[in-house]
Amino acid sequence: MSQGLSAAELEELYDRYAPGMYRRALGMLQREADAWDAVQETFIRIIQNAPAFRREARPMTYIYRVTTNVCLNMLRSRSLRDVSEQDEGPEPEVDALAPSECRDFLLKLSRDLDERSLTVAALYYVDGLSQEEIAQVLGLSRKTIVREVKHITTLAQTIGEPRRLKGALE
Repeated sequence: MSQGLSAAELEELYDRYAPGMYRRALGMLQREADAWDAVQETFIRIIQNAPAFRREARPMTYIYRVTTNVCLNMLRSRSLRDVSEQDEGPEPEVDALAPSECRDFLLKLSRDLDERSLTVAALYYVDGLSQEEIAQVLGLSRKTIVREVKHITTLAQTIGEPRRLKGALE
């Protein structure tokens, strides 16, 4: 079986998954322009890694993980920018299912977590995935995810979980 993705396969992936990637990115980033930037960046990464793509991997799982990581990186870099966005006023909320307090919570976590742990936190707190589902999405053992969630939960309690999240996923 040959490895890698052809141009036609990449186009098919874009046509099929870009709308879902956009919804995912918009939910996390809460800005339409940033969401489209995230979709574009995700496909740039997919194209760059196309020769190494394993055909046995489920494309949606891979794309979901890459999209999440791109969004988390964008949130992290947004929080590091020295721009006084407070002077501009708050941007209107575009997706009631992804409140700004979840985004702010992830930004707080990003100061203390590595990329994998932050991805686990996003999947657990924002998406509400079970530990088993997170293990499947990330290709890790459930035991590893249980440890990660325990560590993240302890950290979340010290920085203050958003009220909506407390106990919601227990």
